[in-house]
Amino acid sequence: MATTAFCYSAKAELADAAHCFLATQSGVSCSGSNAAFTLTGLASTAGLAVGMAVTGTNVAAGAVVASIDSGTQVTVSKAHTGAVTSATFTADAFKMLLIKASPTRTFDGTQTNVGTPGSGTPSATNVGTDETSGTGYTSGGFALTNTSPAVGSTAGYWSFAANPSWSSASFSATAGVIYNTSVRLGHANGITANASGSAINRAISVHDFGGTQTVASGTFTVVLPTNAQGTAILQIS
Repeated sequence: MATTAFCYSAKAELADAAHCFLATQSGVSCSGSNAAFTLTGLASTAGLAVGMAVTGTNVAAGAVVASIDSGTQVTVSKAHTGAVTSATFTADAFKMLLIKASPTRTFDGTQTNVGTPGSGTPSATNVGTDETSGTGYTSGGFALTNTSPAVGSTAGYWSFAANPSWSSASFSATAGVIYNTSVRLGHANGITANASGSAINRAISVHDFGGTQTVASGTFTVVLPTNAQGTAILQIS
């Protein structure tokens, strides 16, 4: 069925800067001149990382943070199309999808990719037809909202801002899989492909529900554990 685990490939990919869980910073006051690449006058660059998407009026489409130059300045990957007075910085987009009752394979730490949810033969590189289906559930799962990682006394940990939830729902599920939907670091095909041959939809973690959970014409909610050392849904010790 499923074994709760931080996927082994995701742990290695973190060392490649292949995942960014930082919270979105919206409407950040800054200054950028037409045709320039720098954004200056930020109150702080804390909570920003190379590869984060940058959007805003006169910020070029597809721009990402190319470098963090100081505590008040970053350089982006594309020249501004006009004067910039504020920008939004966005990290990777993560989702949780659900695994159906009686899946054909066991999902665990060896999962490297979710592939094409709902389609194809289930494997370590594709959840495929082992994804749940039913009223109120959309293939691909629930879009998660990042919260920035924190440092505990002996571990780093992080979670997401809202519990994954499906309303007006009728379906069954036995596990959830968190995965990264983003192309990372601005490359057209992402970073070096993982074992699945893909740099998108990379599996992060598998979470067993302890048996089949069923909802009938109601709301199915995955309650995330307390975001603290020892309990957070994602942790590196």
